[in-house]
Amino acid sequence: MTTISVCMIVKNEEDVLDRALSSIQEIADEIIVVDTGSTDHTKQIAKKYTDQIYDFVWCNDFSKARNYSFSKATKDYCMWLDADDVILDKDREGLLELKKNLSEDVSVVMMRYNTGFDKEGKPTFTYYRERLLRRCDNFRWGGFVHEAISPRGKIIYSDVAISHKKIKQSNPKRNLQIFRSKLKEGAVFTPREIFYYARELYYHRQYDEAITEFKHFLNTKKGWIENNISACQFLGYCYYQLGNMQEAITWLLNSMRYDLPRAEVCCDLGKYFFEMRSYEQAIYWYAVAMSCKRDDTSGAFVLPDCYDYIPSIQICLCYDTLGDYETANFYNELAGQAKPDNPAYLQNKRYFERRLKNKE
Repeated sequence: MTTISVCMIVKNEEDVLDRALSSIQEIADEIIVVDTGSTDHTKQIAKKYTDQIYDFVWCNDFSKARNYSFSKATKDYCMWLDADDVILDKDREGLLELKKNLSEDVSVVMMRYNTGFDKEGKPTFTYYRERLLRRCDNFRWGGFVHEAISPRGKIIYSDVAISHKKIKQSNPKRNLQIFRSKLKEGAVFTPREIFYYARELYYHRQYDEAITEFKHFLNTKKGWIENNISACQFLGYCYYQLGNMQEAITWLLNSMRYDLPRAEVCCDLGKYFFEMRSYEQAIYWYAVAMSCKRDDTSGAFVLPDCYDYIPSIQICLCYDTLGDYETANFYNELAGQAKPDNPAYLQNKRYFERRLKNKE
């Protein structure tokens, strides 16, 4: 059977660490916890599960800390985990089965990372990450923020998911401060780092700077295709926030230079046209979203609701606004197939029952 070293980097995680470690303890053959400067009870909690606890002097570089944790591993595969991650029961069973049957020639196992959830616990934001990495392949993390490993060798995809469940908000300024610090030090950003720096600028409402950096990233012509598409999408968000709807729509459309339309982009286009009261155009783009093929293995950030529920409920709203209540009801029922317990669908259902009854 495959053996696994679970490797974590932590700092002041007393609120969530016990949850993470208890969810992985029956799977891990070895648990490595690298502490980057905790001042709470993080280390004491970790000691309940492992004696392999190491100190690492924080240097504004997540990759260095991750690589240090991997350097302490001794088992067949390294598995990284964040303190606010948790493995749910059904995924724990799947991971145990994977561990039992994993072929020794596999270099990387990609697993789902669910980071957003609706009230029923259904993932609303998901993507694949490199999660199990064969130790003898000597994988190295890269990127001081939003660190990642470039998969190589034999790669397989698993439906096992890691659920990212935050309890408290981390320092929202941390990543931007790290980027700023690196710039002051004279660091030359890779295209991927330019992309993530631009995203941090957007999240901090520095839209003009974000626009400059997203365009800088695209002009390198060295970006990964999904990041290129995402950059166009974020440029649309920036111009939308600045009140320039024409440029917002233009950049969303520009994303289609790189590949077929993504449902997430089409839903954004539908939203913008709806706000401009161009309902036929909104319907068009929401319909395109419904026709898009969802590919979770592309590496893109996937919003599952953009492939069924959101376009259905929004087309319903468009047709209702246009006075076509029968068609609106049809799309509301499609939305209900995706989310039968959703309050908006149920409220619409009652509304259309009354509306169509009165029409008779």
